[in-house]
Amino acid sequence: MDDAPIHTTEGSTAFASAVELRGLVRDGRSSAVEVTEAVLTRLEKVNPLLNAVISVRAEGALADARTADALPPERRGPLHGVPFTVKDVNESTDLPVAYGSLPFTGYRPGFDSEAVARLRRAGGILVGGTNMPEFGLRITTDNRAFGATRNPWNPEHGPAGSSGGAAAAVAAGIGPLALAADGAGSVRAPASACGVVGLKPSRGRVPWAPSTQEQWAGYVVNGPVARTVADAALMLDVLAGPVPGEPYGLPAPSGSFLAACGQPAGRPRVAYTAVPPHGAVVPEVLAVFERAVEAFAATGAEVVEAAPDLGGLLDPLLTVMAANTAALVRGVPPQRLAELESTTLDAARYGERLGAADYCGAVAAAQGRAVEVVRFWEHHDILLTPTLTVLPPPLGAAPQGPGFVERWREYADWLAFTYPFNITGQPAVSLPAGRTPDGLPVGVQMVGAPGGEARLLAVAAAFERALPWAGERPPLG
Repeated sequence: MDDAPIHTTEGSTAFASAVELRGLVRDGRSSAVEVTEAVLTRLEKVNPLLNAVISVRAEGALADARTADALPPERRGPLHGVPFTVKDVNESTDLPVAYGSLPFTGYRPGFDSEAVARLRRAGGILVGGTNMPEFGLRITTDNRAFGATRNPWNPEHGPAGSSGGAAAAVAAGIGPLALAADGAGSVRAPASACGVVGLKPSRGRVPWAPSTQEQWAGYVVNGPVARTVADAALMLDVLAGPVPGEPYGLPAPSGSFLAACGQPAGRPRVAYTAVPPHGAVVPEVLAVFERAVEAFAATGAEVVEAAPDLGGLLDPLLTVMAANTAALVRGVPPQRLAELESTTLDAARYGERLGAADYCGAVAAAQGRAVEVVRFWEHHDILLTPTLTVLPPPLGAAPQGPGFVERWREYADWLAFTYPFNITGQPAVSLPAGRTPDGLPVGVQMVGAPGGEARLLAVAAAFERALPWAGERPPLG
């Protein structure tokens, strides 16, 4: 895809796409140092309000940028000179990682996870780590260790979660790319709330290795948060591919996901629904979604109202989450257990009461339902839904406290269209679709067939071209 010319002022560079930035550096119109300086300037300007980035490696990022500028062209990778952030669950050598948890603050793992290593080997410049709730267990982005993250479009609201810091950073111009993780909607929900693109790849497409813990029976996957579909595809090109020791690894992709974005989408068979398996879609979200369906139909897609049965997946998910939380909490020193949040402790206690048969039965039940769900894609290419059923919540408005199952049934109403596809393992992407009269972003979700990222991204790029709302910036100055 062509790289559009841009200028290298702080404002324009900070909001340039990754595809644009790598072209700017490649063609000598700017340098990796200049791009990194612009992003760091933007971070210093807006992060005190947002609290999206909780750890910064300014000197390290500039040193990496200087090294990048000194490389000959033949050694420059596909992300050469492009800044990125990592969620506070993705380990890296040069940043502390706390998993959003007070007892882990200051922990330095001493290694790059495979996903982080791939981004750096591709020439990406690691700028900092982004905020998340403790262990990713809430749909809000706040914790005892670092406080709450605010939404760039309205600081009185949150960015959803759990990758809220990642989405807020990209929306605010703190780098065009963020590495995040999605276990029930944690990439897609904050992307919707912040007006950016969030991609959950197929299970096994992106490695989670070396892993320090089991990832919710494979429901958790690493994925990109980006400003455009093409940027998400570029990042996926770098991240995708097997690695030894990855239990769910898929074969290497046969082609470029970025190239797929430039291919004609043809006449995709698109099913749509705004009826969740539980809960309800609020009117403001429904109004934006209905306009998106009309825009989709205008692209030439074959659009019909239809949906798979997504029931029966929540209870298995809660069992798997609670059991994994109990295992995580066992690694916390006893003298620091009191520092954990009540939501976490309650999930762990619930998990401790489960037996091995409970866990295995939940995984088996989820697998059985997943087989039934994915058959829907034998007759459709894409399922189109709202991403979130609600608007980005005001700060402090989300349910918290003890009662793991009760709290998560409330969260799950918000995530009713996202968590089922973590269990089925399919790729799903949230795209900006518009704003409410009050200016809050609303996203739509597209779900593809298992392993079908290329087709999904081609259709998503066609939709983005038909409704290019993603170019708008939040009113942060």
